[in-house]
Amino acid sequence: MKRIILIIAVVMIFSSIYSKTGYEYYNDGYDLYIVNDYKGALSAIKKAIQKLPDFDKAYNLAGLCHIALKQPDHAIYMYKKAVHINPKYAEAYYNMAVAYEIKDSKKTKLPEEFYKKAIELKNDMHTFVRASLNLARIYRTQKKYDDAILLLRDAIKVEPEFEELYNEAGLVYLESELYDEAIKFFSKALYKKHKYPEASTNLAIAYQKKGQLARAISQFEETLKRDENFPGAHYNYGNALIYNGFYDKAIEHLKKAIELDPKFAEAYYSLGKAYAKKNMFDDAENSLKKALELRKNYTLAQRALEEVKKQKKEFVGHITFKKKKTEEGEEITEEEAKPKKKSEFVEDVEDLRPKEDKPKKAEGEESEESEEKISEEK
Repeated sequence: MKRIILIIAVVMIFSSIYSKTGYEYYNDGYDLYIVNDYKGALSAIKKAIQKLPDFDKAYNLAGLCHIALKQPDHAIYMYKKAVHINPKYAEAYYNMAVAYEIKDSKKTKLPEEFYKKAIELKNDMHTFVRASLNLARIYRTQKKYDDAILLLRDAIKVEPEFEELYNEAGLVYLESELYDEAIKFFSKALYKKHKYPEASTNLAIAYQKKGQLARAISQFEETLKRDENFPGAHYNYGNALIYNGFYDKAIEHLKKAIELDPKFAEAYYSLGKAYAKKNMFDDAENSLKKALELRKNYTLAQRALEEVKKQKKEFVGHITFKKKKTEEGEEITEEEAKPKKKSEFVEDVEDLRPKEDKPKKAEGEESEESEEKISEEK
């Protein structure tokens, strides 16, 4: 009996010496989170919380794991526990705001409240900047442009190399129709981060909005040189090409945008518009139906689909009427009887580019214009 008691005592001492502390379990959880093993991380964090029930960072990390597992409600519960333990925990307020946005992007009241709390605490500058950026985005959707710019200016003072702040400021000015300011901030974003396709695309849009179509076309092409796999650049370039009447080239880029992002409803909408411009009504209908399938209550796509159906009906009716007239023996002119030649027009955006962006002639190569001038002089 004494021997059994002694063995139990030794086992208890051994286990107490080698059992992990709450902080060790937390570190294990953090390491697993970093390598994307979120379930394993949660298992370790729960053990950390059992040993350290007032450890605020453990609840915050648990919340991050739940977000990664697409469980925003569980995440919000964990963040609430974290701020209850530590009411000055700015990062947990920020994460809670993000979780509420993920849960329902249309409801901005709670995210706004918690972003403000993270900003007001101003005890974690990394969190301060990101909370300012996200709150500025909310204000932009609410058209509170002045409030958004004030937030972004304060954030830029703290972290002047953070390119997303300049891009967001550019978007605020773009929506405010202050295009010169928008161009300035998008250019700054690109200066901070050379390969930044979002800012480069936005800069092209700003040029287009300002009426500088040549610069817009050139900037879209520059964006695709930097990152040919950015669907937003192909989409916006496609829209610019539709606006300028280059429908075949627009279709090419919109198809590429869809290939890169098959759930890009707006790209299907624009593709439908481009097809309609070429009287390719079946393709237009299919594209617009796909846009509506991907995005319910897409009013613009619904209206465009109705318009395409109307155009198709009128077009088919017109063709049928002409055919019927010829079958009834009505005379047609010799000119009408001639087969229609295919258009020799080839789409080229060369004329839309600024002069400095056009390819220069090789040394010694003379233009037709200069040859004519020489002959006249002779």
